[in-house]
Amino acid sequence: MKKNSIKHYYKLITFLIVLSTVPVILVGVFSYLRSSEIIEANVAEEKQQSVYQIQTNVEQVLKSVDNSLTHFVRSPTTQDILRDPLNADNFIRYNNFKQELGHLQTLETGIQDVIMVSLEHEWLINNNGLLRLNEQSYNKIHEKYMTSTNSSYWILEEYDDIVLTNDARDNCNYYINLIKKLPFLTSDKTGLVGALIPTCTLNNIMAEQIVTETFIILDESNQIIADSNPNNVGNYLTENEDLGNLIDLDSSKGQFNSTIEDIDYKITFRKSSYNNWTYVSMVKISDLNKQSSSIGWFTLLVCTILLVISLIIAFIGISIFYKPIRHLQEFFTKTFTSSTKFSTKTKNEFDLIKFNIEQMLDKNVELESRLQNQITQLRQFFIIRLLQGKMEREEIPAKLKSFKYNQTWSRLSLFTLQIDSLDESNYQSKEEDVILFAINAMIEDTLEEELRFTPVVINRTQVTILTLDIESEEEYHYYLNELAQMIQSKIRKEFDLPVSIGISLPYTELVSTKDAYKQGMESLKYRLKLGKESIIFYENLDRNYHFNGQLPSTNKNLIFDSIKVADREKVDKGLQELFNTLFDKEFNHNQYQIFIIKFLYDLIELKQLLGVDLKNLDERPLVHELENLRTSDDLQKWFKDNLIYPIIEKVEERTESKYKTISDKIIHIIQKEYDTAISLDSIAARLHYNPNYLSSIFQKEMKTTFSEYLLKYRINIAKKWLVDTDLSVKDIAIKLQYNNSQNFIRSFRKIEGITPGKFRSENKKTG
Repeated sequence: MKKNSIKHYYKLITFLIVLSTVPVILVGVFSYLRSSEIIEANVAEEKQQSVYQIQTNVEQVLKSVDNSLTHFVRSPTTQDILRDPLNADNFIRYNNFKQELGHLQTLETGIQDVIMVSLEHEWLINNNGLLRLNEQSYNKIHEKYMTSTNSSYWILEEYDDIVLTNDARDNCNYYINLIKKLPFLTSDKTGLVGALIPTCTLNNIMAEQIVTETFIILDESNQIIADSNPNNVGNYLTENEDLGNLIDLDSSKGQFNSTIEDIDYKITFRKSSYNNWTYVSMVKISDLNKQSSSIGWFTLLVCTILLVISLIIAFIGISIFYKPIRHLQEFFTKTFTSSTKFSTKTKNEFDLIKFNIEQMLDKNVELESRLQNQITQLRQFFIIRLLQGKMEREEIPAKLKSFKYNQTWSRLSLFTLQIDSLDESNYQSKEEDVILFAINAMIEDTLEEELRFTPVVINRTQVTILTLDIESEEEYHYYLNELAQMIQSKIRKEFDLPVSIGISLPYTELVSTKDAYKQGMESLKYRLKLGKESIIFYENLDRNYHFNGQLPSTNKNLIFDSIKVADREKVDKGLQELFNTLFDKEFNHNQYQIFIIKFLYDLIELKQLLGVDLKNLDERPLVHELENLRTSDDLQKWFKDNLIYPIIEKVEERTESKYKTISDKIIHIIQKEYDTAISLDSIAARLHYNPNYLSSIFQKEMKTTFSEYLLKYRINIAKKWLVDTDLSVKDIAIKLQYNNSQNFIRSFRKIEGITPGKFRSENKKTG
């Protein structure tokens, strides 16, 4: 029996011992136990800290290498190098890339070489330069490194067995190699990068901390990565069963005693959550107990004689009084100890029994709660695997039964739901996922479990599989349409958002869910034509229409001509007519996308022909942005805001500058030659422009016609002469190029409201 399980028994014995022994013995025992406990606890804590320090130092190096290598392989330079074959034409790129490889190799990390391999283009780069892979090297690399299921992992390799051609110095028998398959973020791996670190580096790190203990680092397979004795590196830990089974322990850290080669050790271990390596410290227990052994021997010598006498008396007395309790305890121990871990805080057997019964009741409630939570998550995982086509036909019946789904239906149908737009809502684009999960929860609450499987959110889409017992085609379509309208209405009411719903073809077997999901997603793409809040049945789509790939040229030319003259009103009208004409045709969404992308490239070509520079636009992935737009209104707004209006603004700036220059020249000629027979035709000939073109520019810039401006300027000159000179009205008329004085008087009266003579008399009097 465990000591903790018979505390009441020991209390009775202790009581009799206290009555029968002298206080000196009690003080001696207490002193020994207390001092030993403190010494052992301090030493144990010290060893745990030592192991933790070693783990921290080692993992600091490993994580630094891992993070540096991860940042390196995600860089655009690395991705470009991996995609393209390296040859003489790419020497600058190769040279820059090799410099980046060199930057990864620092004294702090201990990296001796970084090797990058492209299996697709069959080349390898290391410190020595660029190498071509032969068939044998290619096969060895692929067999050793690419067959692992992990995209990133550490591997221990003997120096002579390293497959990757490298420039590592042969100063250590073993190396740890960090392997990362490339490309890093895709499932199709076409290359890898490895970083070689000598295990001597780890031994050096351990040597900085270790004084008296033996330290070992093990990988997941119990192979020694590093050891205080470097000769043991590479071996497997099989000498001692307890030590060899460290990786099978459930605890992430702990201490235990073990005997190795007839020597008792206290073994402290920690398992790393980073790479599942195990860090082990072994210290001789004899070394730990040196300080407390002298106290123990003295206490044992004094107490042994008296304790023998007190224990004989205690055992005789306790056997009589404790027998009923022992029977109860033995029954409880046999019944529960195999499944319940007793608390060390229990005071006696009765508390122990009470505690464990309460624990079992609490565990029962906790397990039930966890099971309910897990079922919901497992149901969602099951549906997602169905959508991805990762469920075998044979697996489905068992899953339906275990998740308590309805297993009878006449047909199935799949809803795919997407938010049309967040532009006019109170939400931001980064909140779309949260909103979709809220909509998913709303649908789960709205639809009864008998009518659906568990709704899920996948790829910015809410998906629901419906189970229907409807045979009639007419009733089937009516029911789904009404259900879709109800969902749209409820989402509009609760979230104030427009959503569209794609509906797959009916199907009967869940194994076909992957195809139904594709049909629903295909249906949603037709919102480009149908607009927001569409309900789209896949079976109603026309996917076989003839396609000639030509934009309506009349509408496009109208838009481009309007852009050239900066007429926003005509641009808006032409753009609306273009999209109306486009979406009136029965094309599929791929054909619409081709039209839209062609229109984009035509606009970019127009921008270049006009000499317009839109720097921010040139740096953006325009095609990707277009593919994410879901409605015709969104497309038109995007084209206007991102391309058309910015081009018009540049055209207006350039046109206004040009117009002002021409208008200033005309005004200058009028002010210098107002007393000559000037005309718009003569000025146009002088400036080499068409008279009609000059007339429109002058009127647009000066808000008046050329004739009116010339007339007003000459009248102002006449007013000055009437006041400041004694020239007659007739002479003034002749100087200002009037055929007779009557024409001059009529023009003056029209502008000033009085005759020239009256104007002179009034202003000379006041002057």
